[in-house]
Amino acid sequence: MVSVASHLVGDRIRQMTDLVAGGDIPAARKIHEELSPLFNTLFITTNPIPVKTALGILGLPAGPPRLPLVPATKEERARIEKALVDARLL
Repeated sequence: MVSVASHLVGDRIRQMTDLVAGGDIPAARKIHEELSPLFNTLFITTNPIPVKTALGILGLPAGPPRLPLVPATKEERARIEKALVDARLL
């Protein structure tokens, strides 16, 4: 999950891993818990559809998924957008 989400919140994931390395597990856990809804949303359908959709919403188009994959549905896109808002990316 971390490698997929790092395309969107790499700075926060880096902070979380630095906190773990430094032994501050409670602070790292807090970041993980804040990002968990985003992590979960990035796996609502086959990867890389959600992350490509999220990048596009953020104005960083990653191009469409290659066949046989298809773009996110309207419902999936709405869930992804909500997760971006909740993660304070939008």
